[in-house]
Amino acid sequence: MRIFDSGRFCVTVPEGWLAFCGTDSGGKITPKKVHIYKGISSPTDMFTHVGITVCFFGREDYYLSPRHFYENIVDMEPLPIGPYTWNGYTCTSLGYPYTMLDTEKDGYIFQVMILMKNGEHGISLDDTDVRHIIGSLALAE
Repeated sequence: MRIFDSGRFCVTVPEGWLAFCGTDSGGKITPKKVHIYKGISSPTDMFTHVGITVCFFGREDYYLSPRHFYENIVDMEPLPIGPYTWNGYTCTSLGYPYTMLDTEKDGYIFQVMILMKNGEHGISLDDTDVRHIIGSLALAE
């Protein structure tokens, strides 16, 4: 396992997973979005595999839940993982199943999007690696 530090937050990345910063709405690489995908060797492989996207919203950011963009929404009970209690739901987007989680603490928000199935690849919120990733989220020093 290794620690990935985006500059805004840190996350532990298990063996066999790849972490990299994502892009903002303007197409620029941002430390506020990190993709953590299973079984890939380069960022372009994310389109054929499963993984987790973590978005960070600081006190200066506006957070709007993406809930209304999805279909087949099923609410989940609050879930403690690591130092946070997560609110969430399952849903589909363009036919792909997701688990969506968010948590707020001290004015900042973590949003976690888990792509659960893509082709023959699958992960679950119950997987040890997935729980470890989510439970390791922390602000960067």
